[in-house]
Amino acid sequence: MSRSAVRDQIATYLEGANVTFLNSVKKFPAKFTSEMEFFQGEDPGHSSGCIVYLYIATQKETRIAVGGAHNGRKAVEYDFVLDCFMRSTHRKSEDAGADNDTFLDALVTAIRADRNAGNATLIFQWGEGNFPGGVDLDITSYYPRTINGSATTTQVYSQVRVTVIEIDNT
Repeated sequence: MSRSAVRDQIATYLEGANVTFLNSVKKFPAKFTSEMEFFQGEDPGHSSGCIVYLYIATQKETRIAVGGAHNGRKAVEYDFVLDCFMRSTHRKSEDAGADNDTFLDALVTAIRADRNAGNATLIFQWGEGNFPGGVDLDITSYYPRTINGSATTTQVYSQVRVTVIEIDNT
């Protein structure tokens, strides 16, 4: 398998997981993201939307060989970082923060719902840590902040770190 296949599967799974307020999953950050992409496909008057950018921070490989010198698998562990940008046109930043909490809860629910991210052949597990008792998900979220000065847009940045494990047959 490959990094790009794993990244593609995570993006495909999240895009189809019906995560509240999630409008787009980007495999890589774009040089420019239009403001309208945060609200793409939503009804007029919709106040909040989120874009997730995927980033593979680290990749580690471990040989799992219990069948002798020429039999075994590679466990490939990816430290995925989901950079989540919530934009909101709510008048109050507290409402934007509440929408971000709703988004994060829905994202966590989607990760918990399918430990193979929709493809058990490619993804052995995600959101299950890398060993018993290890961290399954690591979420950091910051205060809502006004962007464009006194304009009506509030942004909340959150980072979700999740381990994705692939079992490679080579």
